[in-house]
Amino acid sequence: MKASEVIYSTLGASFDNKIYPLVRPEGEYGTPYLVYTVLNANATNVIAGYTGREMAYLQLDVYHDDYDDCEDTTNQMLKTLKDNVKPFHYDSRKYMHDEDAGLYRQSVECHIWQTN
Repeated sequence: MKASEVIYSTLGASFDNKIYPLVRPEGEYGTPYLVYTVLNANATNVIAGYTGREMAYLQLDVYHDDYDDCEDTTNQMLKTLKDNVKPFHYDSRKYMHDEDAGLYRQSVECHIWQTN
């Protein structure tokens, strides 16, 4: 499964399907929502060649209008991924405020396997 399919199928209910690749489209409203970016994908190769599996490095940005709710939503997202995606590797988290949108943001870097 591609990384985007894993994200939608695993986290869709948690975000009321407000999950977007790269940016939230204009005209979309409400929080919380998730924006994901596949930063890169490293191929797995063996002697016979490419296996069709890649380690996908992701940035998952959770947006919310309340600081504590943003943190709670991010923590729940991490738990859901840990419990349902194998393997799931959590690397780091940044706490930010998006001045333009007036929203709190937590940016998580992680990686998962994907197949093409």
